[in-house]
Amino acid sequence: MTDAIPLDEWLRRIDDDYLSGFVRDGGAAVKFAVTPDEARPVLRDALEQRCRESGYLFAALDATELRAHMPQDVFFGLARQIDWRGLARRRVLRLAAERRYRVDTIDPAGGGDVFDAIAGANDLEPRTVLMRLRPDIEARVFKHAAMARDFRAAMTFLCEQTGDRPDGSYEGQPVLDWLTGEDTRLSPVRPFLIHTAVNRATARYFIESALHWVREAGLAGTVVLLDNRRVTVARNPRDGRRYYTRAMTVDHYELLREFIDGVDRLAGALLVVATGDGFLDDEAGRGSRGFGIYEALKTRVMNDVRDRRLLNPAAALVRLSQDDARRDDGEEREPAGGAEDPGEERRAGSPSAPSGGLAGAVVAARRAARWFATNGS
Repeated sequence: MTDAIPLDEWLRRIDDDYLSGFVRDGGAAVKFAVTPDEARPVLRDALEQRCRESGYLFAALDATELRAHMPQDVFFGLARQIDWRGLARRRVLRLAAERRYRVDTIDPAGGGDVFDAIAGANDLEPRTVLMRLRPDIEARVFKHAAMARDFRAAMTFLCEQTGDRPDGSYEGQPVLDWLTGEDTRLSPVRPFLIHTAVNRATARYFIESALHWVREAGLAGTVVLLDNRRVTVARNPRDGRRYYTRAMTVDHYELLREFIDGVDRLAGALLVVATGDGFLDDEAGRGSRGFGIYEALKTRVMNDVRDRRLLNPAAALVRLSQDDARRDDGEEREPAGGAEDPGEERRAGSPSAPSGGLAGAVVAARRAARWFATNGS
């Protein structure tokens, strides 16, 4: 991977092929982008802005700040960036709208008890609204088969208890602490019918459930930007920040491979792994931290068939640059992949025969057909 795709060109492809339709319709994809250091803030800001404009939830995770090889830490990192009470409020408003209640004047991002707001807009008692919506909450949230049972129990409580106590505290705070990993004990959440810990064995199911819940609340989907550069650092720089051993790196790559293999279970999600050149080290030696140490991930993200002149911006693995698609003088940039192979011989007046396997043979056949059509046999 010696050629790079301009960042703006790649983002346009992400917009057109994924955010505008595929992910919004419930699809999911995992993308790997080798990104120069100076382009990382630009990538993050651009993705976050697109999510705001298109109604997506955006979350940024950094392997320096969390244990990227532990799935529960990935879930907790995602959960800390989700407004769980806000999503519950949105879900209740959607259920109320289906019941023909007037909710147009209620701010989905507002505060306070949503049942009070619905009751006020419809001249009803809050208790009456809750009583009428509770069967819908049970049928559409607690019995939602695509989400883990304990996650469903947590979301059911958040939907039914959207307001604060008179003293300003929130009755469901233990649930929020359990979701975000602030308190991983089960004893505080057992009264809410939660009996499963978020750990290495269960975290992936909670991630999948959270992605479903974001869409149930009415958002278009979820975009997660995971910066895993730190995982690819082979030598411990002893800078006081997190360091990943070879075994930890393998665990991280296995987690990414599981996301790829289970992509059909990630509802409405785009996972972008922003990585560095170290990720492309396909040596399997002890000093390596590239994808070469975990062949199962390497074979899933490498492009086995590549055009010699053009790069595919829709590929699973791309290299990005901040170069514009046009030069400053307005001249069109040469196609990625560079010029022809210098060792390739060309004969004046005859079609060239580029190498490159099947793709090269197709190009050669097309050139030959054009030459014979012009010059005859």
